Amino acid sequence: MTDAAASWAPQQLTEFLAAVSECHDEAAAAREGVERAAEAVEAECVALVDGAGAVVASIGWPRFDVPERQIGVVARAGEGVVAVPGTGPCAALGLPLGDDGAVLVVARAGDPFTFEERTLLRGMAGGLALTLRLLETIGAERGLRTRADRAAAENVRLLETLRKRQRVLEAMARIQRAISRREPLQGVLETIVGAAGELLGDDAPALLLVDPDDPGWLDVAAQRGYDAMLSADECHGRHRVGIGITGRAVAEARLIVVEDYQSGAEALGPWLRHGLQAAMAAPVHEDGRVIGTLLLSSFREGRVFTRAEQDMLSSFAEHASLALTDARRVDTMLHQALHDALTGLPNRALFTDRIQHALTQGRRRGTACGVIFLDLDRFKTVNDSLGHAAGDELLVAVARRIDESLRSADTAARLGGDEFAVLLEDLSGVEEAGLVAERISDALTAPIEVQGREVYVKASIGIAVGRSVASELLRQADVAMYRAKAEGKGRTLVYEESMQAEVVERLELESELLRAIERDDIDVHYQPVIALDGKTLAGFEALARWTHPVRGLVPPPQFIPLAEENGSIVALGRHVLRTACRQAARWETEFPTSAASPRIMSVNLSGRQLEDPNIVADVAAALADTGLPASALVLEITETVLMHDTEATIARLTALKALGVRLAVDDFGTGYSSLRYLRRFPIDILKMAKPFVDGLDPGDDEGRALARAIVELATSLKLACIAEGIEAGAQADVLQELGCGLGQGFHFARPMAPDAMTALIAEPASGGRTFAMPASIPIE
Repeated sequence: MTDAAASWAPQQLTEFLAAVSECHDEAAAAREGVERAAEAVEAECVALVDGAGAVVASIGWPRFDVPERQIGVVARAGEGVVAVPGTGPCAALGLPLGDDGAVLVVARAGDPFTFEERTLLRGMAGGLALTLRLLETIGAERGLRTRADRAAAENVRLLETLRKRQRVLEAMARIQRAISRREPLQGVLETIVGAAGELLGDDAPALLLVDPDDPGWLDVAAQRGYDAMLSADECHGRHRVGIGITGRAVAEARLIVVEDYQSGAEALGPWLRHGLQAAMAAPVHEDGRVIGTLLLSSFREGRVFTRAEQDMLSSFAEHASLALTDARRVDTMLHQALHDALTGLPNRALFTDRIQHALTQGRRRGTACGVIFLDLDRFKTVNDSLGHAAGDELLVAVARRIDESLRSADTAARLGGDEFAVLLEDLSGVEEAGLVAERISDALTAPIEVQGREVYVKASIGIAVGRSVASELLRQADVAMYRAKAEGKGRTLVYEESMQAEVVERLELESELLRAIERDDIDVHYQPVIALDGKTLAGFEALARWTHPVRGLVPPPQFIPLAEENGSIVALGRHVLRTACRQAARWETEFPTSAASPRIMSVNLSGRQLEDPNIVADVAAALADTGLPASALVLEITETVLMHDTEATIARLTALKALGVRLAVDDFGTGYSSLRYLRRFPIDILKMAKPFVDGLDPGDDEGRALARAIVELATSLKLACIAEGIEAGAQADVLQELGCGLGQGFHFARPMAPDAMTALIAEPASGGRTFAMPASIPIE
């Protein structure tokens, strides 16, 4: 039975009780009971065994081929294996109907019985025991009366017994309806306690449950008739597990009956003084363990509990078990619906509800509420490089650090992915929210160990403070976070009205970019790479250009970061790579060079592309499909990308290098790589960043020294050096003098469309000039 089906257990028990209660003799009730039990848990076979071990009713076995010996073994042991026709040996349960030895044996193939099914079957066994006991009483009344007596007395006694039986079944049906309708648990428990006292003729029933914070003690959860005793200083409504009637019922997990309390070993002082004469207690279960007891006490002298009354108390205890199990399941489902499964923090639905509650309280107190919205920077890098298990481990650690940074009244939540939020109540101003955000940032500063590695994580944080509706406050914090991430990540910003328009504009641009990438509307332009010794064309750098039909030319710094954030840079990079390789192969065919010194085609490789497991296959396919020699392709990676995950990066770059392509470090000098790491990467070229070229002004000795240091570093590592951003002839001359072999920049040419570049290549050829790869670029 699935969890969804288990939620119908109370309704199934109600129908079971109604069905067996309509039977007029024990045989009919036994047949109805086994049939209903089999149907409820989809069992192949069910049998009812009497106290002598005989099978009195069964379903699922041929009439004259019931395996009574196997069934008897299960009945005595409580579980075992029986043969099922057409299936073979199957697991079986034995559920006692009382202390007279009668047992309900249930066998099913496939999945084992769940705790909910076991509880349901115990309830059915208890209900069937009550019905059989009452029918037995009716039969006994009929058999003991003489012919003369029957006419006068049988009808009166029979009517009384039938009425009592009807009251029992009505009470049980009422309890089951309350459970099915998910009425408040306390009310259901009080209904059970009240029905037990009413039907058993005693006015002192009680339900006691184990204290979850102190499992050695029982506390009264519902009661009738104990007010005077519970108010006494010596009682306090608590009972120790293992001591007394209630304590033994829990410790021994069985029905405890004491009918001579005043002289028995179970007697306790406070209860003696209040005149307790007899009592019995039945265990209450939840998830397979005893968690309480249903107690019935009597203050009447000579009180004796009949077997039927004992069975009735056990049946009511099973109803309490069903109610508690169902309530726990509902609580669990509600918790799961409102909390994040990974971190245990409230989810978006619960968080939004708490914001609204805090806003309502704030309006009464005249205070504001604040929301802090956090998004982890570079979380995808960890997730993709180390795996989802490592990503989950990181999220749990981050959630713990955020939660530990908060005040007791604050609420942290995980909204999904790597997004978290914090609710701040009763704020005096935005400065107070800023202090909490600062504490969170500080808490995330220290490295987090994930699968034996130290991972550093930062967060972009947005703050919104106000008295508006919950969804609006959360949206404002999200907008502020989005702006913080756009300004460079690892920042904290407070929401301002002007941010909204910028975010809308950014979202529109992002949507239009995605459509442009899908339609291959992004063009590829090319900037010449020049050999500085002879000022000749040595190659090209491929650059993405987006001309929007309405906005016009959208600058790369505006759309490339967007593509990085939403992941579309992988598709865009693949498009640029294939287009550039195709164009380079076409130029090589039209304007051939020597095989030993082909013109290079440089293509930028983003961090997201390098993390893509298909990157090596994409590069290999681009070379194979276009026919471009691998030695003509240079892949440029920024210095910071190389540092994200050294081992994984080295492995992927080594695989690319094995294809025969060359690798360049772009914008060298602006990152934070060490020489030790630089030597480990299989790179061929250093591209000197533009700020070092800008420093080559006349008289700037420091700028010249920095440029020389980069050139000499490249030479010592046997790497080629390309200077970027050359805007003046004097800069080119100094770079050549320092030993830099190649350069590019506006001084030579701006990026241009393929047709314009084709004309530039053809122009010097007509003048007899030669375009060849200089020897300073190593091919091997």
